[in-house]
Amino acid sequence: METNIRKDLIVNPYFVLGLILLILNDFYFKYEYGNFITGKLSDFAGLFIFPIFVATIIPKSKKSISIIIGIGFIIWKLPLFTPIVEMINQLPFVAIHRVVDYTDYMALLILPLSHYLINYHENSPIKKIERMKHFAKYTLLGISFFVFCATSYVRPCMEMPQGTIYIGKSYTIKMPKDTVISTIQRLGYNCDFYEGFPVEYNSSMTYYQTDNIILYEGATITDTIASVKYELVEINSNKTKITIINVTLPKDGNIQNWKTLKGWSKQYASLLKHHLIEKIK
Repeated sequence: METNIRKDLIVNPYFVLGLILLILNDFYFKYEYGNFITGKLSDFAGLFIFPIFVATIIPKSKKSISIIIGIGFIIWKLPLFTPIVEMINQLPFVAIHRVVDYTDYMALLILPLSHYLINYHENSPIKKIERMKHFAKYTLLGISFFVFCATSYVRPCMEMPQGTIYIGKSYTIKMPKDTVISTIQRLGYNCDFYEGFPVEYNSSMTYYQTDNIILYEGATITDTIASVKYELVEINSNKTKITIINVTLPKDGNIQNWKTLKGWSKQYASLLKHHLIEKIK
């Protein structure tokens, strides 16, 4: 009886739903609707289905797997794990992406539900012939393995980021324009004013530029943006709108693939929001 329950875990509709949600979020929602919810959704879905996945492969782990994975998740998010990530990323054809964000720990709340489904819930509502269940089990195991590997992998692009990437994101900051400028300067960055713009833009446009924005993961430098061009428009005496026009990366080049540009645009918009906009606010 125990063996049959373990076989049916992987075709549990809750597991399938969680897997679909993880796939959609990691490969679509995060890049189309990058926000707090999509940032946490993968953690919740992953922590929900990963114990079930492991319990399917190693049935004897069913009593402790949720606790083990919870502890592993806590360690994974700590800065002390950064050197290991960097060491792994030195290997050829390997690139692991991890963000140190302690608010991700809220996803640990899903683990008791995963533990309950593994140990106490009737896991086999699907009453199909054994061959179909057998096929579905191994198909879902394969898909799950791919998703768990891909979810922490840096999304591949045909071209590495280089040159100038258009952003076009606006944010409202509740402070006067002069205060925004002085805040940027207190962060250790320049905030230089320019008139005119490259020929592909309106030549009468005025803009500000900040150079050498360093991106961190924990205490480790992960990337550098050579320059950011943006507009600052004072809405009223207590509100300023900042519009990120584009970023220029240290490597010269010109990305031609529009899908690649769109992907990098969303990624750098998210990085700038975390490393610059939120610090200004």
